[in-house]
Amino acid sequence: MDELDESVLLPEGHRYAMFGGGDDYPIKTYYEGVFETVFIAFHPFLAPIDHSAAVECYAALDKNEVEQQFRAVTWEEMRRRLGFRDVSSIDHALRTMIRALKPHAEDRAGANRIIEYCERENVLPPGEGELSDLQKNQVLRVLLEMGEGWIWTGDEFCTERHLIHLSETLAADTWGMQHRTFFGYQHEWLIVPPWDSHFTLFCGNRALIEQVVERCELEGFYCDAETTINWSLSEHKLR
Repeated sequence: MDELDESVLLPEGHRYAMFGGGDDYPIKTYYEGVFETVFIAFHPFLAPIDHSAAVECYAALDKNEVEQQFRAVTWEEMRRRLGFRDVSSIDHALRTMIRALKPHAEDRAGANRIIEYCERENVLPPGEGELSDLQKNQVLRVLLEMGEGWIWTGDEFCTERHLIHLSETLAADTWGMQHRTFFGYQHEWLIVPPWDSHFTLFCGNRALIEQVVERCELEGFYCDAETTINWSLSEHKLR
């Protein structure tokens, strides 16, 4: 049995359904021949719309209640409020907060600045490795308006995937499964959040991605040929 176990390896993942390029591997190189364009969309901070107590019960709220009770706070707004040099400093501090960096690469002072501000002002920092419920609802609604219906959803490496219909998913109060990755029925686009990252990759042809970015008012930037998952601290190894 041990010999059999050692010989059983997962096959290479489908690039139209996952990201497996590694932290220092150029993102566009990984998707070469599959997707033309990749947009890095920051996960926003979340602030309660009316009542600060919503922060305390956030984990118990369903996805539609989150959309009704919270608004997005951009990284640029937080940069101005906290005096960070640029948004890459926000990413650096957020990764420090979740202990995703090697000790020599941490920005503990920046992380503490975010923690103290969020506690004082009742703001939720972005989650890592997954779009927030607020963003999921917004993005999937736009995709439905753009004519998408049946799409695929799956786990990190898409070893498990399910076919879902956007109208039914949006109408439900909760997610039926762990919706981390979304991709087109014909594999023409992909939405995937890299592990331990506070951003999500939106991949597809340029016209489609530009439309999604504009209609969802996503904050972030388009990858160039050199952009990696470690874009915010390229001169150091983050892990």
